[in-house]
Amino acid sequence: MQYRIYQIDQQIPNYRRTKFLIPDICPNCGKINNPQSSIEGHTHYSGFKIIYIRHHCPSCQKDHWSIQKVFPDSDDSDPQLLTYTPSSSLRQFEKRISDFSPRFVDMYHQAEQAENNGNIELAGIGYRAAEEILIKDFAVKFSSDDVEKVSKYTLNSAIGHYFKDSDALGVSADVVRINENDYAHWNRPQNFDTNQKLQELKAYLDIFISQINVKLMIKNPPVSRNHKSNK
Repeated sequence: MQYRIYQIDQQIPNYRRTKFLIPDICPNCGKINNPQSSIEGHTHYSGFKIIYIRHHCPSCQKDHWSIQKVFPDSDDSDPQLLTYTPSSSLRQFEKRISDFSPRFVDMYHQAEQAENNGNIELAGIGYRAAEEILIKDFAVKFSSDDVEKVSKYTLNSAIGHYFKDSDALGVSADVVRINENDYAHWNRPQNFDTNQKLQELKAYLDIFISQINVKLMIKNPPVSRNHKSNK
């Protein structure tokens, strides 16, 4: 994970310009990290301090915490990060995807957190739910169907209807759907490997997301061709 240096005034001599680190990405929600940081405690040593910082993310309204070693104003040393929690970072999506379907991103991150916590079966169900959100957001935006009509499609029907002309989208979406069924259903193959199937599901979900991203790029180009002939 990448970190950047911030500065905070501890309002005590020699520590008015205390430098500390925050990660570029919020470890809770995966969005750009611009937290409100406050020092909750400190331990003073000769030549440095250990500070305990609460970071409140305005995007997800959740806290993350760090313990850092910092130095007096006269010292040119950079701060040292001792620990950060939660430690697992979440996937950062391109702004194009995040802006287009923020609920998809939120659901994907919930599935990611379940996976990071060892809840593999919940993660499989969550990734499938994220895929359905992205499919239906795409359908509402780029088909002639309204929200009410789109909402009535099952995931299987939505894939067949909206992506029938795209093998990459249709196949990748179907792999995610079929694999997830085994996570959700009571009766499943005896040789079902939850970890292996989750990695397969995620790989095909990545293909699906990348194809949606390409379609968004094509439908929203930064420049457009001038169809008027030059004279």
